[in-house]
Amino acid sequence: LTLADNIKNSDCVFVMGHQFSDLDSVGASIGLWSAITKGQEKPCYVVLNREQTLAGALVETVEKAGNTGMFLSPREALSLITDRSLLIIVDTHSESFVESRDLYKYSKRTVVIDHHRMMVKHIENAIIFYHEPYASSASEMVTELVQYLGENAIGRLEADALLAGITLDTKNFVLKTGVRTFEAAAFLRRKGADTVEVKRLFSNSIDTYRAKYQLVSNAEIYNSCAVTAADEDCPDIRIASAQAADELLGVQGVNASFVLYSSAGTVNISAR
Repeated sequence: LTLADNIKNSDCVFVMGHQFSDLDSVGASIGLWSAITKGQEKPCYVVLNREQTLAGALVETVEKAGNTGMFLSPREALSLITDRSLLIIVDTHSESFVESRDLYKYSKRTVVIDHHRMMVKHIENAIIFYHEPYASSASEMVTELVQYLGENAIGRLEADALLAGITLDTKNFVLKTGVRTFEAAAFLRRKGADTVEVKRLFSNSIDTYRAKYQLVSNAEIYNSCAVTAADEDCPDIRIASAQAADELLGVQGVNASFVLYSSAGTVNISAR
């Protein structure tokens, strides 16, 4: 059965990304939500943890546009899922990284859509395992899929979300960018995607901006590796660390970057 067939045979569809969801994970989820609710006319929800998402600006934008019922917490989704429901996991293929392992374990029918290189421990019981390591992002893959799920399946808002996801994972169309990436972006532009609005979704608070450049300015170079550590926590330290790692990779002579930061009593590393 195709993805469309499985959607039609479901009473409800849940779309879920990875923990600490980013613009690619959430953007791909929003694109699927639109294609399923508008193109396939099936009830659909995006499952995410609001306290941990790194795409808060996108979530707020979508809800301000009137889509207040789109997002569910993992606990809310668990109360609604049935044996006839379909769970679509995007931007990861590892059980360990999904937003809610409980929801995954309860699901009787699961679809995986991911672009990361295959891991040893991957989800093995998926009825459809759509894995494309040469794709730039999950959002690129979903952009291709939605064109088969309904002619008018996405609007401007969803096109913005998908373009933001592609922009994030390609580092502004620099890395892992192929012909299909530009074709997907062109399709989204035809659907009304606004590059200025997409850029706004990447804007930081002044505290995050300061934290990022503090990390960059404190970096040391060792064996072509840039290494830096955060002195103290800030509300968006994960975002600041990821962006600092990206910035450091652009420094001449740097082949890899490592940003260390503490969160919830654990030392984390954002590496590029």
